[in-house]
Amino acid sequence: MNEATEHYFRGGWSMRRIIEDVVDGVIGEFWGEAQFQPDDEGLTCREEGVLRFRGQDHHAERGSLWRFPAPGEVEVRYLDGRPFHSFPVRAPAAEHICGDDLYQVRYVFGADMWTSVWEVAGPLPRTNGRDPGATRV
Repeated sequence: MNEATEHYFRGGWSMRRIIEDVVDGVIGEFWGEAQFQPDDEGLTCREEGVLRFRGQDHHAERGSLWRFPAPGEVEVRYLDGRPFHSFPVRAPAAEHICGDDLYQVRYVFGADMWTSVWEVAGPLPRTNGRDPGATRV
């Protein structure tokens, strides 16, 4: 297993994301690229690609800030700096509370690819997601 360090993420990644609407039984898919570029405090990640949901294709993009405050620690923040989630690299899993919902993520880091699986629990669970693979461009 590789460690999630600033050096590991830096650069371009080809990515694919599966989004499952649990209630309605609809599967969506995102594919595109993520670019991790250095900034003053770590890395800025910009994702851009196509989101296909309910048979329609849409341009999609989002960004996040990835911080490495100490060896063995990763913090992921929204672009405005608000915390999203953090995890220790030796046990790459995290939780994020959004309203009444609990989002849980597990990461796996390989030599030139990484995956993440998100599960959502709450009074009205709607979606689960998995990134079956981000590969180095």
